[in-house]
Amino acid sequence: MTGRQHYEVVAWRADRRLTLYVPCLEASTTVDDPRGAEEAVLGLIADLTGDDRERITCDIRLGRPWRSGI
Repeated sequence: MTGRQHYEVVAWRADRRLTLYVPCLEASTTVDDPRGAEEAVLGLIADLTGDDRERITCDIRLGRPWRSGI
């Protein structure tokens, strides 16, 4: 496979953590520090898909999956 794989990610605050949800994979992870959000979600996607992290891009936006049209 060549090219980059792009994923949409929805994030929201809960219990002093940031929840990151990847709707197309129906998977989520959490981080304590929002500055680690992109690394955490790239790792999650790479682990679940088997893709190299370097091939993965994502857009993280604040919201809730059931309120954001996903």
